[in-house]
Amino acid sequence: MAQNNNFKRSLSNSQIQLIALGGTIGTGLFLGVGDSIKKAGPAIILIYALVGFFLFLMMRALGELILSDLEKHTYTDFITKYLGKRIGLSSGYLYWLAYITLAMAEMTAWGIYFQFWFPKMPLWLPVTVTVLILLSINIISAKVFGNFEFSFAILKILTVLCFVAFITFMALFGKKTYFGALSLSNMYKYRGFFPNGLHGVLEGIQMAIFSFVGIEMIGFTASEAQDPKKIMPKAINQMPIRIILFYILAILSILAVIPWNKIAISYSPFVQVLNVVGIKNSASFFNFVVITAAVSSTNSIIYSSGRLLFSLCYGREGRWNKTMGHISRNMLPQSALIFSALMIALAPVLILLIGNDAFNFISAVTTSIFLLMWIIMLITYLVYVKTDRKDLTFKLPLAPFSDYVLIAFFSLVVLILLFLKSTRVPMLVAIVISILLSLILKLQDSDFFKSKVKK
Repeated sequence: MAQNNNFKRSLSNSQIQLIALGGTIGTGLFLGVGDSIKKAGPAIILIYALVGFFLFLMMRALGELILSDLEKHTYTDFITKYLGKRIGLSSGYLYWLAYITLAMAEMTAWGIYFQFWFPKMPLWLPVTVTVLILLSINIISAKVFGNFEFSFAILKILTVLCFVAFITFMALFGKKTYFGALSLSNMYKYRGFFPNGLHGVLEGIQMAIFSFVGIEMIGFTASEAQDPKKIMPKAINQMPIRIILFYILAILSILAVIPWNKIAISYSPFVQVLNVVGIKNSASFFNFVVITAAVSSTNSIIYSSGRLLFSLCYGREGRWNKTMGHISRNMLPQSALIFSALMIALAPVLILLIGNDAFNFISAVTTSIFLLMWIIMLITYLVYVKTDRKDLTFKLPLAPFSDYVLIAFFSLVVLILLFLKSTRVPMLVAIVISILLSLILKLQDSDFFKSKVKK
């Protein structure tokens, strides 16, 4: 039977809505926000709002691109169409690697928090077992993946909403803590709203962006959504609400309880807040939530990276492409899913090589690679708008001008990360990786390499 590259449309409206909603909540919020607050102070709220705004506009652009041709499964299919095969292939593998490093960062956080309960357990064991379980879920069917992610998303969403509601309740009834009454005056009492100046604001950008990386993952669900033209616009348009609820309100709640300069960075600020307001032994619960967030993110990444690798290999010649571009009997890219999961399972090796700073370094590299990919995607959208724009109801407002603004913003962030000492090496690593990938793929397509293979 001839195989095609169409996946089964088994993801419902509610599943995709919850996947999109839960996708905004991960270790960047539960773990990374403390470090961001320490660097930028209360100004971190403006950073999250600014980054969230530009990412919302980016998703409007990418959403329009996806809906313009639902036969294409990934953004790299569009890059290939509008920027050429070579750029499409090299950026596709770069994008796939971005997801792999993101999952490694999530698994690194997962392993560290798992050792909270079992300090003597080797890190590789829980990480490997978890990846294998998630792989099993992904190779059964997209519907099983959707149900699993749906449950994880609900847990994360309810945790953040309950946290914000509880702190709001305490503030309304004048409850006091070790630091005094709950008050938003903490936003300016301690050396002002910008306590560390412009440098502190710039330092906080990397983790803020990391909190949102993978936000475009919802685009991968379009090929398996039951009604993508209805579901996708709704999920994307709800992004501003999600940003306000799950980041800005959560950070405001933290700062209302604890002054920014008293935030601990060795563990989750959510745990610190609950301890301060008198809820003892909250560490185990939030430890479970952070683990759930990491597992949920990794689950989504295995789903997305498998489909991306399949898309890169489908229809191309060679044993590697034939293997990774194969669809199983249950209409899933099984080989690509398995290989992607095996790569993610190498996270403990990086932890051994890098040491205690593994999470910060891997997350910074991930952020850097995603920034490069977002710029390429936005350039792709620019070509689409100028040459092949469809008559859709869901469009990026003020395009192409707004697209130029988006490209300029993300390019500026790349320069900022190169300027800052703490992010310079990870950004350079991302640039070097992208150049090497391009050179390797160019060499593979050369007549010299093909003649050597034939011999």
